[in-house]
Amino acid sequence: MPGMAPTMALSRLARVQAALAASGAQWLIVPASADFFWLTLAHARMTERLVALALPASGEPFVITPRLEAAPLAEAMPGMDLLIWDEQDDPIALLVARACITPATSVLLGEDLRVAQVLRLAAMAKCAPAAHVLAAPRAVKDEVELEILAEAARHADQVVMEAARHARPGMSERELERYIFQRFEALGDTEPWAIVASGPNSASPHHHSGDRLIAADEVLLLDLGATTRGYRSDITRTFFLGEPPRQVLRVFEVVNAARTAGILAAKTGATAESVDAAARAIIESAGLGEHFTHRTGHGLGLEIHEEPYLVGSNTQTLEAGMVHSVEPGVYLPGRFGVRLEDIVVVAEGGARRLNQAPLDLRVPEGPR
Repeated sequence: MPGMAPTMALSRLARVQAALAASGAQWLIVPASADFFWLTLAHARMTERLVALALPASGEPFVITPRLEAAPLAEAMPGMDLLIWDEQDDPIALLVARACITPATSVLLGEDLRVAQVLRLAAMAKCAPAAHVLAAPRAVKDEVELEILAEAARHADQVVMEAARHARPGMSERELERYIFQRFEALGDTEPWAIVASGPNSASPHHHSGDRLIAADEVLLLDLGATTRGYRSDITRTFFLGEPPRQVLRVFEVVNAARTAGILAAKTGATAESVDAAARAIIESAGLGEHFTHRTGHGLGLEIHEEPYLVGSNTQTLEAGMVHSVEPGVYLPGRFGVRLEDIVVVAEGGARRLNQAPLDLRVPEGPR
C-alpha cells in the first residue's frame, strides 16, 4: 500500500508478538483477513484454501499458503518464511507440525478461520480467541492510517452531497444507489455500498435500497461509504425533499444535538459506554428514547465495523487515535426516521470530525 513501508509491518508484528507473549500463549494464528493485512501489508484471498500467518510468542513467524497463492504473497512479503502446501496436502496438519503444536500448547485464533479449521485446531491444542491481542493495537490508528481515513471521509462527504442534489421525485431508491456507486468509482474508490431509504423506509435503520419511488415532501436518508486505499468510509445524512414539517424538524434537531453530545464525549480516557450514554441522554430527554434502537457508534478502519463499539455496558477506555462513528438516530415506524453520522478521531478535548458534509435537513442547491 502506498505510504506504508515494510518497517511498519515489522513494527506491528513486534507489538502483537509482545502482547502475545504477555498473554501466556505460545502461538497466534491469523487467517486471511483484515488482521492479516494489518500485520503483513499483504492482501490474501479469503477462500476455503488456508492462508494464515503463524506468529510465535518468540522467534520468527511464517505464513502457510497454497502454492497457487505463494508467488504474489512472496512478492508482497519479502523475507517472510512461506510454508507452501499443494492441493493434495492437509494444511492444518502441516501447520501443526511446523509449529510443533501439542495438546498442551496455547494457541490464539484470529477471526475468519472456517469452523472446520477451528474445530480441528481446538482438538489439537488449547485454543482461545485472539481479539485481545489484535483488536487493541488495530484500534489506535497511526498517522498514515489517519491520513487515508481523512481522504476516505472527504470522498464520502462529496458523494453524499452529490447524491442529495441528484435525488428527485420519481427516481427509485435503487437508481439513486447506482448513482452513488458510480460517483465513488469515479473517485477511484472500490467496494461502494449505500442505504437509500425514502419516506417510511427511513424508519428502518438497515433498510435495503429497493424499487420504491422517491417522492416529494418526504424524508430521504442516505447512509453510504466505500473503500479508499484499503480503508473504509461511512457517513449518514438525512434530508427532506420539500419544506420540512415541524415534527421532522424537531426530530432532526434532537438527533443532531445527540450527535454533538456524542462527539464532545468521545475524548481520551472516556469509556465507550459513556459516549453512548451522552448521545442517548439527549434523545431520552426529548421523550424519544424508545425510538433510538441501536448503539451510538462503531470503530472504523480496514473494516466497516471494528473496535471500539460505542454501546452501553462496554467499559473499554478510549485512546487518542481511535476512530469511530457517532450516529444517533430516531425511527418512527411507518412514518420516518432520522440518522446523522460522522466519523471522528478521539482526542484529548473531544473528538475531531473527519466528515465535514453540511448538516442541513433541506436538500442543498445544485445541479440535478
